[in-house]
Amino acid sequence: MPKKGKAPAKDVNSILRELKPDQRKIAEEFRSIVKKTLPDAVETVKWGNIMHVYNGQNLSWFLFYKDHADFGFFRGAQLNSKLLEGTGKGLRHVKVRSMKDIDDAEFSRLLRNAAKLTK
Repeated sequence: MPKKGKAPAKDVNSILRELKPDQRKIAEEFRSIVKKTLPDAVETVKWGNIMHVYNGQNLSWFLFYKDHADFGFFRGAQLNSKLLEGTGKGLRHVKVRSMKDIDDAEFSRLLRNAAKLTK
């Protein structure tokens, strides 16, 4: 019998199935950018969110809100881009409201630079 109060662990596919169709399209584009930019990045779920790990370190995440998605970087404060938002010590994210907000070249550049920080 499952323990009370403990939700079953989610995997990437179950998270994707829960998304609205427009959110799922954005998620698939994020996944595609990561896969083509950093084929060795490991996609996983941590803290209920889809994340990527590179060189054994947390690299990026994406998660969805009612009106937007965040494509974030764990060491984003060390990255340089006009698209990045946030004020904490390390985390930064790009807010995406629709497919037209996705700049493949800039996201790839950010991923490559974030990956260099994991070495």
